Amino acid sequence: MNKTVFKSPEGKNKIIRAYDDAITNSSLNLKTNVLKTTFGDTHFLEAGSQHQEIVILLHGASSNATSWLSDIAEYSKQYKVIAIDIIGEAGKSAETRPSYETIDFAEWLKEIFDRLNISKAKIIGLSQGGWLALRFAISFPELVDRLILLTPAGVVPTKSKFIIKALLYSLLGATGRIKINRLVLGSQRVEQRIVAFMDLIQTNFNARIEKEYIFSDDELSRLTMPVLFIGGEQDVIRSTQEIAARLQNIIEDFTIITIPEMGHVLAGLAPRIFPFLNKTKR
Repeated sequence: MNKTVFKSPEGKNKIIRAYDDAITNSSLNLKTNVLKTTFGDTHFLEAGSQHQEIVILLHGASSNATSWLSDIAEYSKQYKVIAIDIIGEAGKSAETRPSYETIDFAEWLKEIFDRLNISKAKIIGLSQGGWLALRFAISFPELVDRLILLTPAGVVPTKSKFIIKALLYSLLGATGRIKINRLVLGSQRVEQRIVAFMDLIQTNFNARIEKEYIFSDDELSRLTMPVLFIGGEQDVIRSTQEIAARLQNIIEDFTIITIPEMGHVLAGLAPRIFPFLNKTKR
C-alpha cells in the first residue's frame, strides 16, 4: 500500500468533500486547475482573471486553498489571485513531501510560475505557507514583487511550551487532536466554520512533524523586495515580537503590523494588507 498523508481513505474523502462543498457554496467566480510538475500534480484556485497583477496565496500546514476563500473574495477585486494547494498537505495536490533542508519547495513553486508564465507576483504566506514564501523569495527574489508574511515559520523556533503540549495531546487520539486545535486558537475568537475546518483536518490528516528549518541571516538578507510582517500578540506557537525584531534587523524595506486581539489564526486581513500591496516602492 502506498503511504498516504491522510489517516484513511474515508478521512481523505471527508476532507475532499468539504473542499468541494466550500467551492460550491462560495459565491466567487472560481476556476479550478491542475498543473503537472516534477513533484506531482498541483491543484489551485484562481479568481480575478481579468486583472494583470498577480497575488499568490500559500496556506498554512494541515490546511488547503479553501482556507483563503474569504480573502480571495477581497483580493480578486483588484488582482488575479492564485491560491495553491501545497503539495503534501490536506488539499488536492500530490502527497509529495519535499525536504525542508533543500530548495525543492522553491523549485516546485518556480515550476508553477514558469507553467503559468508569471514573471513577477505578490506572495502572501501564512505560517508554514510563510516559510514556503520565504524559501521561494530567498531563492528567486527577482520573481517576487512584494512579500507578505503572516506569522511565518522559519524565522524563530516554535515555542517549546507549545511543542511539549502538542506532543502530549497527540497521544490522546481524536480527543487530543481537537485539543491541539484549541491550543492553537488560545483565547482568540474565530468563526465556528474555521474551527470546524481545523477539527476536520486534524482528525483525518497526518500532520507533518519533523525538525523545522530556520533561515540564516545570510538567507534572509537576500529579501530585497518590500516585506510586510503581520503577527498576533496572542500567538501561542511563535513569538510575534521575536519575529519582528529579527526581520527588522535584516530586511531594508520592512513593515510590521501586530494585532493585539489575534493569535496564530490570521484570517480576513485583506483590508490591512491592501495599503501595502498598493504602496509605491521606496
